[in-house]
Amino acid sequence: MAQLDMLSMWHKKSWSKRLLSKRLWRYYLRFSERMVTLFRIINITFILGSTSVILVIISLFTPLFSQAIVYIFSLLPLPDMPSAAMSSPPTAYVVLGGGLTNDHNNQIILNRYSLNRARTAAGAYHDLPLPIVLSGAEAPWLGQWLMEHGIDGLISENASMNTCENARFTAKRIPLRHVYLITDSYHMARARRQFALNGINSTPLPAPLPVRRDWMKPAHNLSHSRRAVYEVAAYLRDVIRPQMDCRHANDVTSQQLLTPRGNATKNSDE
Repeated sequence: MAQLDMLSMWHKKSWSKRLLSKRLWRYYLRFSERMVTLFRIINITFILGSTSVILVIISLFTPLFSQAIVYIFSLLPLPDMPSAAMSSPPTAYVVLGGGLTNDHNNQIILNRYSLNRARTAAGAYHDLPLPIVLSGAEAPWLGQWLMEHGIDGLISENASMNTCENARFTAKRIPLRHVYLITDSYHMARARRQFALNGINSTPLPAPLPVRRDWMKPAHNLSHSRRAVYEVAAYLRDVIRPQMDCRHANDVTSQQLLTPRGNATKNSDE
């Protein structure tokens, strides 16, 4: 009887060991399957990520990247504005300065960004004469160029030094509800947002960059891509953490808005 009990206990222990062994084996198989799946996901993610990075880098040297950024910018909503701004037709052109440079005689002149904006304003004015408001430290040089090309009666705001101030000081300089806004297509979304924050609706009139996109000229495309990347970063900065160096309209007097900045420094397009 004792032997039977011992044999029964041995069988039970043996069966328990087999069950434990099977359970461990099943756990091992499940763990192995999960690890294989995880490694596959990691591998696929790495391949897709690497491929995406390579494609983005390649696209920087083509027109695709900058065109995609401009398209995305065009879809961004504007802040809420007064109903009058939304329903009124454009009553003026607002030209934002794009920078200054020096000529061969070391005289301050418009850089190519500002010059293209002046040309765009002149072409639009000849099609539809409306008052032209020049905003930024470049205003005197923009005004001189436009007057040399038969356009007068210009309104200048000379004090602003960045896009945020362009909008605030223009709103202080002259009451406006809706304007044709002239800047380049990359800067346009950020500029329109700032004008909307100051109650001014805008219809974009983009000025071309100094170089055109061209599939056969990667350096030109890269110039557009750099401009696009800069504006993406600047737009996000304005939304997440607005500029600390943007003065309020009350920080400048009306006389300061009218005073040309004769000692304006050279600067590239913001």
